[in-house]
Amino acid sequence: MKLKHYQEKVLKELKEYLVALADAKKEFEEIAELKPQFAKHINFPKEAWEKSTGRLIYSSKTNGLEEPVPDIYLKVPTGWGKTLLACHAIDNIHKTFLKKQTGLVLWIVPSNQIYRQTILALKNREHPYRQILDISSGGRTIIKEKTEMFNRLDVDEHLIVLMLMLPSANRQNKETLKVFRDQGGFTDFFPREDDFEGHKKLKELIPNLDCFTTEMEVFGTQIKTSLGNTLKTLRPLVIIDEGHRAYGELARNTIRSFNPSFILELSATPPPNSNELVKITGRELHDEEMIKLDIHLTNKTSLEWQDTLLASYEKRNELEKKAKEYEGNTGEYIRPICLIQVERTGKDQREKKFIHAEDAKEYLKKKCNIPENHIAIKSSKKDDIEGIDLFGQDCEIRYIITKQALQEGWDCSFAYILTVLTNPSSVTGITQLVGRILRQPFARKTKIKELDECYVYTFRQTASTLVKEIKSGLEDEGLGDIAGRIVSDEAGTDTGGLKDRDIKYRSGFKKFEGKIYLPSVCTKTLKIHYFQGFAVDKI
Repeated sequence: MKLKHYQEKVLKELKEYLVALADAKKEFEEIAELKPQFAKHINFPKEAWEKSTGRLIYSSKTNGLEEPVPDIYLKVPTGWGKTLLACHAIDNIHKTFLKKQTGLVLWIVPSNQIYRQTILALKNREHPYRQILDISSGGRTIIKEKTEMFNRLDVDEHLIVLMLMLPSANRQNKETLKVFRDQGGFTDFFPREDDFEGHKKLKELIPNLDCFTTEMEVFGTQIKTSLGNTLKTLRPLVIIDEGHRAYGELARNTIRSFNPSFILELSATPPPNSNELVKITGRELHDEEMIKLDIHLTNKTSLEWQDTLLASYEKRNELEKKAKEYEGNTGEYIRPICLIQVERTGKDQREKKFIHAEDAKEYLKKKCNIPENHIAIKSSKKDDIEGIDLFGQDCEIRYIITKQALQEGWDCSFAYILTVLTNPSSVTGITQLVGRILRQPFARKTKIKELDECYVYTFRQTASTLVKEIKSGLEDEGLGDIAGRIVSDEAGTDTGGLKDRDIKYRSGFKKFEGKIYLPSVCTKTLKIHYFQGFAVDKI
């Protein structure tokens, strides 16, 4: 998979930091061997940061052994290739900093939706993500879940990627979590049960291991053969997807207690005091033709939500005509999809005062003559798009009705329209859903204006409030710098922010307007002439 320029930028800056980090660590280890009393005062990740970035502000982090650990953020907007970058980063970190191809990678994600999508991709040997890891490991990649065992030979001879959902790493109730329970499958990483001296020495080497007993008891220290302790002994590389979300200091301390050798966090909005190595902006994505802009906001003031749905139905039909013309000219297939947000999706939640998924589906079928196989419902209980290739030409789906199931971990660049049918007195989920319609098909502009932009239809909201909410949502997605590209149909609405503008000649250069100047290059040619046996230079 060919990388975009912004992705190459991320990996370039990461590589520069890793080179500086490897040099700083080497110096640290040399000092630690000769003068260990001075080593504890050396913060090699901070030194590498200052050298590679030129920035003096660095938030130092330590692992469970109180050792300095590199902990950096890659700021990439949500849904724009963080997983791809993470796979390349694993390769770079292993080869440049850790100096190996094998070992353990602990990959942490914040939600079940992202967990399922990521692990399916990584387990698929034909998927680009897996192929990157296989190239890095020489074809020796193993993908594991927390319920699956692995042994020391696996770790020594393979690149093991262990997927873990973030709540599983929260130590608030550690005794009830499988990560910290004693498990027979990891005995390979610990001394035999009757090797009391071996347990004691390992505990001295890694003091933060969890134990059943203490030295003061009859049988001395007995270390738990848990997954948590196994991670602590293996010093994993930790990848944290959506590092700003779903966990606080408690979970962060748990992750650091695994004694990681490196922590790489990917996020659209890194929290304060984070080490933001590289930042990708919405403008950069737009320059790469990744984003549909402008965002057209149509607010229907009608008292009937059906009018809003009808308007979005008409817009989708208009876009499909443009898409067919585009396919006829280029051979590239686009099927515009409309996402519809409703208030209820539950089987027993259909009431007159709330707009239910079945209400929207029924209206599309009966009033708009939409075939049932063109409509899908996506909710926590019903998933009509599970296992369906929405990009396939044999796929008929043109409308996806949801409440909030598409707020994260879902991307389909055929989604052009967002229709928000929510109770005007409630807080809408519009800020989470706008990002689902921004991705440009095939990551390039079609040169057809209607197919290079996206559309939001809302029901009984004020335009000024909606613009504010959408801007907030874009900022949450790491796209705050394009928040000004919201076009409202309500007169007098100021969207603010960045706008396209014409660049004209400055007054001192007006005389050059309309003229074309070509560069002139002059070179000197050296000729050597011979006169009576002597070389004579002549130009």
